[in-house]
Order: sequence, then structure tokens, then C-alpha cells
Amino acid sequence: MLLVADIGNSSTVLGIRESGGAIVRRWRIGSNRHRTPDEVGALLRALLSDGHDADNTPTAACLASVVPPLTALLAEAIEKHLGIEPHEFRYASALGIRLDVDEPAQVGPDRVANTLAVHLGYPGAAIVVDFGTATNFDVVSVDGAFLGGIIAPGIESGFETFTGATALLPRIARSHPQSFIGKTTVANVQIGVYGGAVAMVDGLVARIREEWDPTARVIATGGLSGVVGPDCRSVDLIDPDLTLKGIGWGYERLLPSTA
Repeated sequence: MLLVADIGNSSTVLGIRESGGAIVRRWRIGSNRHRTPDEVGALLRALLSDGHDADNTPTAACLASVVPPLTALLAEAIEKHLGIEPHEFRYASALGIRLDVDEPAQVGPDRVANTLAVHLGYPGAAIVVDFGTATNFDVVSVDGAFLGGIIAPGIESGFETFTGATALLPRIARSHPQSFIGKTTVANVQIGVYGGAVAMVDGLVARIREEWDPTARVIATGGLSGVVGPDCRSVDLIDPDLTLKGIGWGYERLLPSTA
């Protein structure tokens, strides 16, 4: 079993990957830089032991991160409390994909993982829409090249902008609007954020397809993909585990002797 982790600015997604590639268990925790390695280690042990037997205990770990301090924190917790050596997922030519952009060193490991996962799991021209802290659009060619994309504001940041900067608006639950004509202030904000996200995704995908490949398939992933994705007319399928799958495949390709 392989423990895979996608460490983001707002949240960290952990998963257990079987040798066949399936993500069989997953958890989402806050990306808290103020935890100690012992606190994180205790949390990991609690998650892994919750109602499951020893057969699901990981024997290796691979981490993809855009937050270096959290990488070191989680790596120390894994090594100290789980007794396994963590490996960091990074781009390498051995992955079998290319970064066909002007600044390849600036491409985040989560986008590299998405490129690898969509290339292996959903062959063909593809656009990955990743609903995270930001909403990323990753454009991937038939032969597995990351061609670039878009980084747009995330849904959560949209809510935080309203509730944090607007004194008269209450804290608003992240729920999907039932109508696109709001009858209350809360409904107006929900429609603006969620409906705006849907319109943004469909509009930007249309522009990418028009410029690049009208047949490109759109795969949604990320924490809110299951909420927003079904309302996006441009989304062809939803795979919330896409990034974790890419990290797992990357581990197999980068460390074949231990996979």
C-alpha cells in the first residue's frame, strides 16, 4: 500500500493507493503549518487505524506539495510515526510526459500529477479543471505534453472575499443555489459565487477548445469538483482522485524498484 498526499495551501488530501492504482481510502485535512510533527503523526495513526485492519497499512509514501514547510512537516511525521521513508513527487523525464511551457520549473507538482494521470487514465486531448484553492485549467496534449493553461480564483476564495471584506454580509454556507434568481441576500451571494464559477468554467473551456482542440475532453477534479462539476455543461467526467492517482503513477515510474 502506498500513502499519497497532495499538499495544498488550504487543504491536504491523503489517500491509500493499491498496487493496481485505485485510491481505496482518502481524507482531507486542513493545511495547518502550526501543527507539530507529533500532532500530525498522531492524526495519521488515527486516520489509518479507524476501523480498518493492518492490511491497509502503507509501506511507502509519496508527497506532492506546493507548500515546502508543510512538505517537511508531513515528511517528518510519516518517517517518525509510520516508520516509512517519504518520497517527494517532482517532475522528471522518467514520468513519460513533457512540460511544453516557457517556465517549466514553475509548474506545480499537482499540475504535473494531473498531466500524468489524465494522460494515462484518459488518453487523448484533455483539459483538467482542478477545483482547489485556485481553479486550475491544465491543457494536456494527446502525447502527454502539458501545454499550459489558466489559474483562476477558487470558489472558497470567492466566499472569503465576500464574508471577509463586506461588513454587512453574514458568514454563508457553501451550498449550491436552487435557482439562478436570488430572493435573499444569502441566495444572491451563493448564486454569484457558485453560478459564477460554473459560467467561468464553461466560458474558459470554450475559449481553450476554440483556440486549441474542439474535441478535447474535460475532466474535473479537486475538492469541489463533485459540487460544481455536474452543473458545468463543458465537463465530461468527474474524477476527484485524479491528482492522487497521478502521484501514485509517478511513484511507480520514478522509483520502480520500490513500487
